Amino acid sequence: MDNGQHLLMGCYADTLRYLDLIGSRPLARLQRSLHIDFADVLTGRKTALHAAPLPAPFHVFGGLLRLPTLTTRDKVRLLTMGLELLWSAPWKEYALQHMTVEHWLRELGQSESARRHLWDVIVIGSLNDAPDRVSALLFFRVLRKAFFGRRSNASLLIPTVGLSELLVNPARAFIENHRGQAITGTAIAQVVIRDGRAAGVRTAAHELPASHVILAVPHHTVGTLLPDSAFARSAAQLASSPIITVNLWFDRSVMEEEFVALLNGRMQWAFNRSRMLGSSKEGQFVACVLSGAGDLVMLEKDELVGMALKDLGAVFPAVAGAQVRHLLVVKEMRAPFAPVPGSEKFRPGTTTDIPGLFLAGDWTNTGFPATIEGAVLSGRMAAETVLADLR
Repeated sequence: MDNGQHLLMGCYADTLRYLDLIGSRPLARLQRSLHIDFADVLTGRKTALHAAPLPAPFHVFGGLLRLPTLTTRDKVRLLTMGLELLWSAPWKEYALQHMTVEHWLRELGQSESARRHLWDVIVIGSLNDAPDRVSALLFFRVLRKAFFGRRSNASLLIPTVGLSELLVNPARAFIENHRGQAITGTAIAQVVIRDGRAAGVRTAAHELPASHVILAVPHHTVGTLLPDSAFARSAAQLASSPIITVNLWFDRSVMEEEFVALLNGRMQWAFNRSRMLGSSKEGQFVACVLSGAGDLVMLEKDELVGMALKDLGAVFPAVAGAQVRHLLVVKEMRAPFAPVPGSEKFRPGTTTDIPGLFLAGDWTNTGFPATIEGAVLSGRMAAETVLADLR
């Protein structure tokens, strides 16, 4: 089971190149035009954001101007946001780095209603935490990357298989088909440092020698391998943001949409996994995702399932007559790093102070939040650095 549904974007250039490289690009479908369905848990009202038939970035803002949940005043103030995104400068990024998204949106005159019905959804979906916690700088960069350039940059790239089938299994086959080796089920106990240089890794039973080592582990794990290193001390300063996924298998279909952003509820997204995976099985598999879960991760499974069913039932009447045949609650206590203001200074770069040792991971200094794109980008940067060192 995937821990939460991952929606990629057309602006994920490194991810698209990676999928092309390993041959799994056909297993992800890019929307012809950005489309997001919304459903209000308080009122049951459903709306949708659909990009207008205009060149970028007017296609996104044209779609936003047609959102019925925004007042005329909110739509006028969207122009302020558009102008703000047009240009960047070092002093501007420095200011945003020390500001939360909520603070920044307030400065730009975005109303509470606009934040609740639009911006909060985008913030949580891209930065995995609440607007009052996350960095305005990273959100600014995400919006610029998505809204500008090609029209397809803002479109969502929807996996039609599980993440292992999309990202992992084809990569392993690619490595093995090119005379590489992928060893799984074997924990690394230590990075071997010899004469001040990385010389390989050690498992419980063997030492695997290497001229170069790329350490691609979560930020909260790196310190167990090299606790006295400068980058491990930096990584220890990064907080984590928990994610909860409530997976529900119903005895019948309860929602038609492929995925829905839930407004004013406890859950934030509902994904029609049966439709996304093209399943023809009887019933329906729905996954509800809650990012930045905070203290909610301490709740019992039944309480979380009750929250999910209540939110779904408020917007999909068919839930009332459906039975849950099977359920699975997944709590990822330390999923991505929390991109709080000021966290950029704790994100190490690709190179380290140990010759031959390099870092990769979405928590490293990619300039973007913890996304699959950030992970792939960091991997490419690490690989290119190793190749340059070999030359």
